[in-house]
Amino acid sequence: MTCNIYIINLASSLDRKVNITKQLDNMSLPYTIFSAIDGRKDPHPLFDMYDDKLSQQYRGKSLSKGQLGCYASHFLLWGECVRINAPIIIIEDDALIDPVPFLDFIKHNTKIAAKYKCVRLFDNKRKNFCFSPKEQFDSLNICKFNKGHMSTTGYLLTPEAARKLIMHSQRWYMAVDIYMDRFWVNEVECFGTSPACLTNDPIFDSEIGYGKKSPRSFFSRVKREWFSIKELFRRETHNFKYKMNHKVK
Repeated sequence: MTCNIYIINLASSLDRKVNITKQLDNMSLPYTIFSAIDGRKDPHPLFDMYDDKLSQQYRGKSLSKGQLGCYASHFLLWGECVRINAPIIIIEDDALIDPVPFLDFIKHNTKIAAKYKCVRLFDNKRKNFCFSPKEQFDSLNICKFNKGHMSTTGYLLTPEAARKLIMHSQRWYMAVDIYMDRFWVNEVECFGTSPACLTNDPIFDSEIGYGKKSPRSFFSRVKREWFSIKELFRRETHNFKYKMNHKVK
């Protein structure tokens, strides 16, 4: 049942720290507080990996300082997962935990990590997503999702998946949750739990902030739309191949 749980928390966010640690303490689960990178303050060396030209080309806007800090925080924990060579659970400090499925997940985390290299623990925020149950563990199912979750609230990560996320993340040009959702690029399949183990606590507003959109020329808009069409095609092609190879209904 032992599992390495890391909580991403800005040093200044004491109320969030109290909120998440109280939940884990009530479940008698050990954890490590990871001091998040605050991109709004001093720039971090990892920010050199950010490519604003690509961000403008593909997303039509720049990443905010908060988004860069969020990306760097997760990136560093991917490296920590590789360093300790063991699965970890990463949870952001605004998570609201559902104890029953979460404790079932913790109970079976060793078996789950042996088969599923990365598992999202939160609600999928995409429209019209679908999932295929793979395996049941007490109150929850591990499922394969056809679309990413649009969040990094909490997930199980293995060293194998962490290496892939790092390898395909040498240039940053989209938010970390959108990057993680591109399983056809980063080679980390999108598995999650049903029901979700976590959600975002509504009492907290996002601390990230979002980049401002720059005025876009017609040519820039066309490039952005073409990128979106290619992304859709690549995702659906990947999902089709996955279904054929794994006989997903």
